[in-house]
Amino acid sequence: MTRTLSLCAVLALVPLLGAATARADEAADLDAKARSAFEKKDYAGAAAAFEEAYRVKPHPATKYNAALAWEKANEPARAADAFESALNAEGLDDGRAKAARARLAVLKPMLGYVFVEKPIGATVSVAHVVDAPVPTRFHLAPGSHKLAIKRRDGTASEQAVVLKAGSTTTVEVEGSDLAAGSAAAELKPVGEAPAPAAAPAKDTPAPKPTGCSTCTWGWVALGAGVVAAGAGTYFGIQTLSSKSDFDDSGKTDADARDRAIQNRTLANVAFGVAAVAGGVGIYLILSGEKTTKESATWSVGVRPGGVDGTWRF
Repeated sequence: MTRTLSLCAVLALVPLLGAATARADEAADLDAKARSAFEKKDYAGAAAAFEEAYRVKPHPATKYNAALAWEKANEPARAADAFESALNAEGLDDGRAKAARARLAVLKPMLGYVFVEKPIGATVSVAHVVDAPVPTRFHLAPGSHKLAIKRRDGTASEQAVVLKAGSTTTVEVEGSDLAAGSAAAELKPVGEAPAPAAAPAKDTPAPKPTGCSTCTWGWVALGAGVVAAGAGTYFGIQTLSSKSDFDDSGKTDADARDRAIQNRTLANVAFGVAAVAGGVGIYLILSGEKTTKESATWSVGVRPGGVDGTWRF
């Protein structure tokens, strides 16, 4: 009887072992396909193959490879999601983890970060994100997007969001009217709570414009300088990466050398633009504040026991 049970247990394990072996073989084939595509500079094809290999047999190093391929394919949002997924998984070695954090630090300021909290149990789709279970987090390019929400009861709705680079936005879709497929939703930026505006007093005059137009343009120039500095940092990192590839090839890879030169040139141009825009912005802000201060007026009043002075601006 015992031998019969043991034999049955062994026979039951055979299909499981066969399935595991088949998955391992499929993942190995997909990994080889991805590496071949990467060498041929088909970075989008390589990233897709690495993602499929990760689905068949998850491993953080495979997701990290997919992230590298997505970044080279000019898909920063997909790359940021893949780097973050690799870091959140257990088993990523220290070297890749350090590199993933460094690349995320470059990518995140250029992207919007979305956290969909509700409705729990539903799925959300937008851009490269397809039927992700809620709650979920992902990166998107700055600008307007429509989130497609599907609930477990089969109803669906859409939520429009506007994302800014470097910002995080939390989306909560709730309310009984949504069960009927209404597109109404509640959108809450992270760390902020909407406050009711106070009603103006009847005898309060409307505020007068300060007339500091140069201040506005100064801040615009400073913002452009910050963006240019970020771009310069990005191209600087790409320069170091290309130079490393050139050195690893024994200084024979002409493509890596050309990429290093091109990225270095772009980094220098970006830092130059940042310096000029920053200088112009500071000058415009300071000159605008000086003009505004010069238009300010003083009034003096005498009262029993002292003198009152008022500065109106």
